[in-house]
Amino acid sequence: MSAVKPPRLNLNALIVSTILSAFFYAAMEWVFFVTKPSALSLLAPFEKIRVLFAAGGAFALAALFALFLLLVPALPARDAARRRLVYLACLAPAFVASVNALILFDNFTYTVFKFGIVTAVGYWRIPYLVGFLAFLVWMMARIHARAYKRRKPASLLTFGLLAVSLIALLSAASPAAGTVSASGESPASAKTYPNVIILGGDGLSASYLSVYGSLKETTPFLEKLAEESLVAKNAFVNVSSTTASTASMLTGKYPMDVKVFRYPDSLMGTDSFEHLPGILRSRGYQTVEIGTPDYVDAGALNLLDGFEVVNNRAVDRAGAGLVRRILGSAPSAQFVSAVLGRAEDRLLHIFFMWDMRNPILEVNDPRSRMTDAQRVEQIGELLERRDRPLFIFAHFMDTHGPYFSSELDTFSPDETEEDEKEWDRDEYRDAILSFDANVERIYRRLEETGQLENTILVVYTDHGFMYTVTGRVPILIRFPKQEHAGVRQNNLQVIDVPVTLLDYLGIPKPAWMSGLSFLDSEAPARREIVSLVGSSPKKIGPPFFQIKTVVFVVCQKYYALNVQENKLETNMVADHTARCDPGSLPTGAEMRAEIVAYLKTHGYDVSSLEGANGHE
Repeated sequence: MSAVKPPRLNLNALIVSTILSAFFYAAMEWVFFVTKPSALSLLAPFEKIRVLFAAGGAFALAALFALFLLLVPALPARDAARRRLVYLACLAPAFVASVNALILFDNFTYTVFKFGIVTAVGYWRIPYLVGFLAFLVWMMARIHARAYKRRKPASLLTFGLLAVSLIALLSAASPAAGTVSASGESPASAKTYPNVIILGGDGLSASYLSVYGSLKETTPFLEKLAEESLVAKNAFVNVSSTTASTASMLTGKYPMDVKVFRYPDSLMGTDSFEHLPGILRSRGYQTVEIGTPDYVDAGALNLLDGFEVVNNRAVDRAGAGLVRRILGSAPSAQFVSAVLGRAEDRLLHIFFMWDMRNPILEVNDPRSRMTDAQRVEQIGELLERRDRPLFIFAHFMDTHGPYFSSELDTFSPDETEEDEKEWDRDEYRDAILSFDANVERIYRRLEETGQLENTILVVYTDHGFMYTVTGRVPILIRFPKQEHAGVRQNNLQVIDVPVTLLDYLGIPKPAWMSGLSFLDSEAPARREIVSLVGSSPKKIGPPFFQIKTVVFVVCQKYYALNVQENKLETNMVADHTARCDPGSLPTGAEMRAEIVAYLKTHGYDVSSLEGANGHE
């Protein structure tokens, strides 16, 4: 009687399991992103499908590489030994399936019951950890059993799916790091450059700052700093949201040109590589962003080859670099990076290696976010450890509404947490006073480390109080040794700041930057400032999609066309200090026509706006 032969390894089944696990993971994450406000949800239908297949292909290739790498020890082994070693190879598809299960479970519990991995602190992480490991072991056993069955898997369909995905991967690739130059100029020696520190206070309106004439002393230190700085008396933001305003500050481009109007919009194509941090990094700067997850986050913005560290995390990790080399700045690359980031955050959290942060809670709840004092301390540590010029872009959150946080209670001494209400102006003034104190702490740290006169210090804001764009905002720049100290009266805007910084550093302005330098001269008096108000996510749709209002400011007058309601509003900018002759200003009808032409030039269907006067 012949001995029964042990079952042979069905390599085909193992490969199919790996590919399908990867595609199922990509598909589940794709559904999650495409059904909520995200960069993916804003894409055209064909592009969304291409992202799905490209991501599935990328995950499948990575999983197959891991599978074959883990199979190597099993190849020379025989029978029972090989069977045991194949368990190791099963780790590749089982891990993908386990991560997918973890994230699906987390999505479900957080959506339905408002608890999840991000809310699990301390020992509450252990159930997730145990569950993940148990599922991983179970999946390994299931896949291992399947790998020794003689049943023929659906390999033709699976490999066809992989082939389509490879085509999607190749077609999705866009310019990568080495193909786009940030400035077009050869790097100069970094030793001659000063530090550049940009401090953005969230939602600062000039009308509430004593340095700009407010009767309540909210900015005592900024008043002193202004005497040493170049101060824009009539400055405006280019957009109403933090994410988009950050993009404008860092790229020197109008929101309309980069199509970033609010979170979760992101940079695409060459725009991902054309920015101030990229220019400075190419000249030897250490580049660091200290913001808040998602909303002030170079990764979420798809700003590439700029910052080395973003929100306490190194950007140039091996996985991210590989994705970039394959897909460049394409939407597929951003989606794959986002999916990998979600998995990494959750796994490191449940393994007690990293504290996962909740971006929505950090923005909306002052008690849950990183404090501005911590931002100050981080900047101080960077200054002490620097071995080359520093570029720091820091966004301070005390003044972020509708609820504010402050270390001081000068203007709201009797209020308690129970008394908190949305957009409380006294609490807002206390928050401004707190921001002012933090700027002073950074100034003093620069003095203590002997770097004050080797640092450009910029103070600005992303938008006005309650997201307004029609009022003046602060822009102050202190150059080393108080150079260029003075006042600029004519209208300036956020996108002028990066151009002015390059002008001081002696770096030519790239052709793609739209701003003007105000280092040595005034901007034209009748210059038109363009700003946008983003639409609510619930109202995003054709023909203007993310745009609600287009605003032009000329001298002391603004013209705001609400394109969703086809209504024009005109009014005077409060406390403007460089007024033109009122008779020389454009009429509402003239500016309405110019705004419509502006939209048409940028490819929008303006038929709903033409042939109507709106309301003024």
